[in-house]
Amino acid sequence: MVSIDPKKLESIITQISGIIAARVVSDTDGLKEIHVVADSAKNPKQIVRDVETAILASTGLRIDRKIVSVAQLNQDYQPMEDYTIESVKAEEVGKNLRVTVIIRHDDEAYEGIAEGPRTSLQRLRIAASAVLKAVEELSSNVYSVDDVRVVNLAGKDFVVCHVTRLANDKEKSIIGSAEIGRDVLFAAANAALDAWKRA
Repeated sequence: MVSIDPKKLESIITQISGIIAARVVSDTDGLKEIHVVADSAKNPKQIVRDVETAILASTGLRIDRKIVSVAQLNQDYQPMEDYTIESVKAEEVGKNLRVTVIIRHDDEAYEGIAEGPRTSLQRLRIAASAVLKAVEELSSNVYSVDDVRVVNLAGKDFVVCHVTRLANDKEKSIIGSAEIGRDVLFAAANAALDAWKRA
């Protein structure tokens, strides 16, 4: 069993980017609570994951994420603007299409995979759904892709994506959009990401 030194763990945690202070509570049975004060440059779930990873890498101790609580300062900051799509990969799997999306945020990468029929409309929905799969761990809310369309405005083609967010048993409709460049699937993914950022 790995020995627990609360002060050492606090020192490790406070070296993580964005974390201002930390308090570790333990007893003879092990770790009980980890309290963290951080800025708002990262999503709380990402901070918890950073704490878990830093402790595991430094001490070999695997913690339960549920004991970590995060308080954030400067909540007017909008970190979601820094999430960008790095790649969209599509491959045919029998009669289906599988789309893998990689989303980048600072040094973190999030992967989402979705699969469905290779029809023209479903192709766009699959790409959009892969985006929501990639970011689902960043929020306790539930998101679904309800419709994706290509529209022409002012002589240019855009992908418009309708996403529904379910939070506290209340649904909210969100529209995201992206201009089509070389790849319509990439545009569909960006439209879904745009909707998620607006949520």
